[in-house]
Amino acid sequence: MTLSVERSNEAMNLIASGDRLLPTFRHSEPTAMDSDEYIRPPGTYYDIVAHPTDAKRSIEIAVVQDHRFAFFYWLKWKKAIHGQRKRPSLVSLDWHQDLAQPCEIECAWLKELDTNDYRAISLFCWDKLPCQNDGHILAAAYLNIIGDVHVVQKQDEPSVDQFEDIEGRPHAVHCYDSVQALIKGVEMQEIPSVFFDIDLDYFTESQDSCGGGEDVKLVSIEDIQRHLRPDGELMSWLFPRMCGMTIATEPEFCGGLVNSNRLFAMVNDALFDPQLLSHRAAWKHHA
Repeated sequence: MTLSVERSNEAMNLIASGDRLLPTFRHSEPTAMDSDEYIRPPGTYYDIVAHPTDAKRSIEIAVVQDHRFAFFYWLKWKKAIHGQRKRPSLVSLDWHQDLAQPCEIECAWLKELDTNDYRAISLFCWDKLPCQNDGHILAAAYLNIIGDVHVVQKQDEPSVDQFEDIEGRPHAVHCYDSVQALIKGVEMQEIPSVFFDIDLDYFTESQDSCGGGEDVKLVSIEDIQRHLRPDGELMSWLFPRMCGMTIATEPEFCGGLVNSNRLFAMVNDALFDPQLLSHRAAWKHHA
């Protein structure tokens, strides 16, 4: 429900309180913005762009600061896909693998989540998903929001090869040490649709075992453009399959907000023109 303050002299009802005047707030009528359709979790943004290979369709590109809020958008997009038997696979570029498995109590929370209530989902991402931002992928797999998982990582960490969802369905989990290894791994698989996910810290180099740290360095813009070039191997494979894209800014692991913003600008420059979140955004290869 929305609260409003009337601006006109007749409608403004001021109450004297000592030497101060306090405006009286009253309930206004519900508006279209109260609809779940318009919910946007705090610290997140999204833009609607034409599909990269089908001008008759559109997709959303979501930008989140804390990576776990990508869960909200994957669930939203999954609900919008009709008549597709197989869930979209997740392809993620991330310094960390973010493959923490939900524990028993977290599985119980996931079972209780009302996936038709976007307000509840938004709060769940903030309050229940791990604040280390490493549990959102397998939480999404647990609810069968996503299908198989493909993570290109820089973190040297073992991971599970398979994960069972809430109904016992297996979800394959693949980790790769390079984009080239990912391309080789997926080219022989039947993958009709994909959610593409980028954590900007993937485009950093760090000697810290947890990523980030004082010695973190940004890769060159040439490296980013080589990975994300619209006519390159990765994007040529992704574009026809893409059902949505999430970008996590994660400034803490990029060496700070300025570094994160620089990486965002480089990713944006590689893929979009006009720029993302301008309400005029378009894929650069459509220009």
